[in-house]
Amino acid sequence: MVIATFAGGMGMALVHTVARKMGAQEYSTFVSLLRMMIILGVPAAALQTIFAKQAAAVTNDHQEEQLRATTRAILGWTFLVWLVVGGAVLAATRPLSHLLTISNPAALYFTVVLVLTGLWVPIGKGLLQGKHEFGGLGWLQISDGVGRFAVMLLMIIVLGGKAASGMFAAVIGQIITLAIGAWLTRALWQKRATVAFRWKSWFGTALPLTLGLGTVLVMSSIDMLFVQGLFSDTGQTALYGGAMLTGFAIIQFIAPVALVMFARVAQNVARAERSDSLGMTLAATILFGCVAAVGCTLLPRLPLRLMYFSNREMWDAAPLVPWFAWALLPLTVANVLVQNILARGRFEAVPWLILVPAIYAAGLCFQAPGLLALKPFNAFIRVIQTLGCASLLLCTIAAWFSRSAPAATASGQDSEAARATSDKASSPAA
Repeated sequence: MVIATFAGGMGMALVHTVARKMGAQEYSTFVSLLRMMIILGVPAAALQTIFAKQAAAVTNDHQEEQLRATTRAILGWTFLVWLVVGGAVLAATRPLSHLLTISNPAALYFTVVLVLTGLWVPIGKGLLQGKHEFGGLGWLQISDGVGRFAVMLLMIIVLGGKAASGMFAAVIGQIITLAIGAWLTRALWQKRATVAFRWKSWFGTALPLTLGLGTVLVMSSIDMLFVQGLFSDTGQTALYGGAMLTGFAIIQFIAPVALVMFARVAQNVARAERSDSLGMTLAATILFGCVAAVGCTLLPRLPLRLMYFSNREMWDAAPLVPWFAWALLPLTVANVLVQNILARGRFEAVPWLILVPAIYAAGLCFQAPGLLALKPFNAFIRVIQTLGCASLLLCTIAAWFSRSAPAATASGQDSEAARATSDKASSPAA
């Protein structure tokens, strides 16, 4: 999974290398649209985890049919939800275009399409993750980055496209990934299920999973939208976006370890088995994260040269790279801990987790007048420091609930095998 994510991530990185040729203002708009898409796609990211948890807990034919019923129902209802959200975004095209400095409304239209593919692709990924079919999941990781880069190369270099062309390339990459995911999971959505979809049970698990995972996604996206909206110099905000992407790459390359851990922990909980997956995942995450952060501190220009080798002006973002690397390290660790908490069904942690992005956003807004009085790079460092403090707070809360979590619990979509043994294993010791 790390190798597959690295290959897909290289494609994503090369996308930004090519995208820089569209100009500073258009590139800044392109990056902001991608961050907005991540925030709009918070429910989508949770869908992968929801389906992974249910798929990992399947231990008999009845649960397999229940998974098929859930897959078909959610595919249909997410399409209806997308129609409503997409209509609202299109209705607000003018104010959103002004806020994000979008010159061509087509860029916003492609973003809306990207939200739909972003809702369906995670379903396929979650099914593969839960079934421990990491080979297929790895190909989905690769196809999105490679497909997006290939189309971006055509649109920008050959046709001279702008931000709208960049979003179109993202749509094509997602469509390719969606097609592969649909083929690999066709057995779970082609045939009509013989059981009814249990809405109440599903939403009882889906809501806390969505809110819990949304904390990490929102935390990694607020700063770029805040900077884009506060500062008018697109050249400076582009430098911030470039440095942000190098730091964000650390999360992207290490995150697959947490994906494997989540599937294994969820399966162990469903079968009432013990596991040391959390300890191994934390060790690998902290080790890789610290090595990456030290490397970014000693050689801050290196990741920028790799991503923007033909755009020397982006190398000027080097002073921000170490700050991002260390600020995002606790967020990377928090992602592992949050996934462990949710895989074990410790949903009482969710209200505490969702407070952190709200505190983070409020802190940025409170500092806004003072940030405008500073030099751009000093202001950017202050924003990154705020991100680091908020990430550390999120990591602390997640660590507390991970520390107090029992070895195994049965709830929500857990297997009947776990329920059958719950009387004998009702205590943490058992």
